[in-house]
Amino acid sequence: MQSEWRNAEHTMLALTDEGTGHVVIVEPGHPLWATASLQSGIAPFSPPTTPPEPTPEEVRAALPPLTRRQVFIALHRLGLITAPEAVAAAATGAIPAALEPLFTALPEPDQTDARVTFAAFQMAYRLDPLTAMIASAASLTETEIDAIWTGFAAT
Repeated sequence: MQSEWRNAEHTMLALTDEGTGHVVIVEPGHPLWATASLQSGIAPFSPPTTPPEPTPEEVRAALPPLTRRQVFIALHRLGLITAPEAVAAAATGAIPAALEPLFTALPEPDQTDARVTFAAFQMAYRLDPLTAMIASAASLTETEIDAIWTGFAAT
């Protein structure tokens, strides 16, 4: 049986049955206290550590994806594409004129891969390379993209 102090005052002891994994918390007055608290080899109390703050990349990876509809509404409302382009992109996967140079600049087969991805995507992920490519063309900072992602998640 493993034992460890659960507080600095040594008034709470955790006993772990190695066979079952069950933990019994023992305090003064508990029938096991008299024998358990006198054992040698009780693990010392160590205060719980606070988990480290997530990195910006971890926070971005955890953002929920945007739907196809949310993406095209966002691009239109931000003035990055026109209303007819937003409708055409949503309906047919047509690449808006403002984004066409991004795709044209890619070498093959990356260009075709990006065009197919754009035309067929259902969900857009914050850390997807296509997101970064479009954001770069619009000269958006990481913070601005994050704000777009959270702002349009509810539209």
